[in-house]
Amino acid sequence: MRIYRKLYKIEREAKNKNCSAEQRYQLRLEKAKPILDEFKKWLDKTYPTLLPKSPLGKAAAYVIKHWEGLIHYLSDGRLEIDNNLTEQEIKMFVIIRKNFLFACSVAGAKSLCAHLSLLRSAIANGLEPCCYIKAILDALPTCQTLEDYEGLLPWNIDLSEVSAMKAA
Repeated sequence: MRIYRKLYKIEREAKNKNCSAEQRYQLRLEKAKPILDEFKKWLDKTYPTLLPKSPLGKAAAYVIKHWEGLIHYLSDGRLEIDNNLTEQEIKMFVIIRKNFLFACSVAGAKSLCAHLSLLRSAIANGLEPCCYIKAILDALPTCQTLEDYEGLLPWNIDLSEVSAMKAA
């Protein structure tokens, strides 16, 4: 666990410094790669001495089996060290899965999916969901072209307009 604490400390350092993807990549090569290389040496040396069914033996076997996937984040500064964000997004859909049973129809389920996708996209783009929905509902009657509608997508909408809606 000490090793992972060190690795996450490096990730926090990159975040606190607002590192670009290239800077984060270089920081990982400089600081994280030596930690992981040392851990791999220890693992390769120690694993043969462990009882395979012991908790440590099972953990070591897992790490060895998944080593390439575990270190893949070192290859690109755009990658996260873990997939926690993705798992959190998936968890939300798992939690509400039963709600789809009450959609009453295929069209209702599709509509629910579209709304949830829009809300999660708004959140992922740093928008407060209620303010975002209010902003697009206010703007929809004035939309006339495809570009008008596309301008309301979470990654296109003017954040100052949403902030103004929030303040109102």
